[in-house]
Amino acid sequence: MSKVLKNFTILIPCRKGSKGVPFKNRTLFSHTINSIPHQYRKNILVATDDEVIIEKCRQQQINVYHRSEESATDTASTKKIVQEVKSLIRTDYILMLYLTYPERTWDKIVSAIKFYEDNDGKSLLCSKKLKTSPYLMMYKNGLHGRQIIKHDLYRRQDYPECFEISHYVFVANKKEINNLNNNLYNKETLFYPIDDVIDIDTLEDLETYNAKNKNNS
Repeated sequence: MSKVLKNFTILIPCRKGSKGVPFKNRTLFSHTINSIPHQYRKNILVATDDEVIIEKCRQQQINVYHRSEESATDTASTKKIVQEVKSLIRTDYILMLYLTYPERTWDKIVSAIKFYEDNDGKSLLCSKKLKTSPYLMMYKNGLHGRQIIKHDLYRRQDYPECFEISHYVFVANKKEINNLNNNLYNKETLFYPIDDVIDIDTLEDLETYNAKNKNNS
């Protein structure tokens, strides 16, 4: 039996406000909740300031933490809400699931947890392949450009391998939280590779997901 799945809390951060897609978490809430096996419902803690989500949790007997105004702003760091609820969490491990990944399945989550355990992780996030190397990217500088990464390499095969950070799944020992940066990683964080999944941040993302879901139905 997985040591994490014996002693873990599923933290679901869920702000009311959203600039990209208004009230998107209300729309996406059921996708994540329904992906979690029934025996683990008691492990869920939804951190929200949204009265609609609070009512949905009440109806399904899901634990709720009423997050502070400070942690519910669009400028609050990812780490802020985890630190805010940490003292309430009695388990050793925190599994955080953002609602913006409606395609995520429990099998994928368990695979990430297994990767974390097999590699003696302290914390874990996910990694996605980049479509364009950052070695080809520039900061805009008027009509000119400035390298994001300073280099004089010209062959693509000489570019170091890079990846994009994803919060598709986050796993950590609770004791490790204060050692992580505001985006929940440090030099010891493991990165579990995932496919280029939909992360709903804009109306276009939501439309893409809805169209894909319609085509598969």
